[in-house]
Amino acid sequence: MPENKPGPEPGSEGARKIAEAHRGSHEHDREGGFAANPELAKVAGKKGGEAVKSKYGSSFYREIGKKGGDTVKRERGPGFYAEIGKRGGEQRSAKLKKLKESDQQK
Repeated sequence: MPENKPGPEPGSEGARKIAEAHRGSHEHDREGGFAANPELAKVAGKKGGEAVKSKYGSSFYREIGKKGGDTVKRERGPGFYAEIGKRGGEQRSAKLKKLKESDQQK
């Protein structure tokens, strides 16, 4: 049974008119969105994260992270983590080798 929400039916003419009237009323609408202003996205993300933390607590993030990790493990297998760990280690090793070489040239 659908929830009884106030306002026009989604997709209706009334909903379209409200969306049209609303368009451009936020700072990110007027300034080209988050792509045009990454600092605005950072601030918005921080505010959203703080709101979620105050509502659900910091353990919420651990719980959803674990759920996501379990899903990845189930869908891709435990070998996936070994593979991405190996790739990360190879990249780190290459960076360290490059740093050592540039230090030796000085």
